[in-house]
Amino acid sequence: MNWALWVSFATISAVNIVTPGPANLNTVRRAMQLGMFQVAPTILGNALGLAVGGAICAAGITSFVMASDLLWFLFQWVGVAYLAWLGVKLLIRKETLSLNSQTDVTVPARALFLEAFLLAVTNPKALLFYMALFPQILNPERGLASQASILILTYCGLSILSLSTYSTLAHFFRSRFMTQTRYNRFRQISGVILIGFAAKLLMNIR
Repeated sequence: MNWALWVSFATISAVNIVTPGPANLNTVRRAMQLGMFQVAPTILGNALGLAVGGAICAAGITSFVMASDLLWFLFQWVGVAYLAWLGVKLLIRKETLSLNSQTDVTVPARALFLEAFLLAVTNPKALLFYMALFPQILNPERGLASQASILILTYCGLSILSLSTYSTLAHFFRSRFMTQTRYNRFRQISGVILIGFAAKLLMNIR
């Protein structure tokens, strides 16, 4: 792969990844609740969701879905519904904040992983990002699979780095300033923001 193209892709990806979005918000919330070391399944689940989306785009399946108005419409609604469901759950569900070094609040790793995976794989933002850049960067005269693998691994690696940084900062804030009351307010605000993301996607559905 052309080195300059890879650097350009990595730079654009980094800007897209660090921009506040559902994955960043979800990771920060979980880090606030559980601590930095407990959110590894969240970070890995998001990365796998991004990898699956990238593989789908590289295989051309997303092009087929977008070519079908009905399938693309349904996919968009799945993303909107999941974001809205997460937001409503944050507004009505009580979560206990753990401030101990040995956490007394447990959320199963599988639940954290699936939550982040579904959030990533149903969010059209990453798929549209892949669809916009892949045709500009992939060289059909070279091995498409190897090129796509490099780009997907780059995007997922940058995502892991970004979310790890977000969770570290959230942990720092949590250990010094967070209380159960403040966490409750933060969780509710997070729910409103997620519903806002869902509403924004809903407005873009055609």
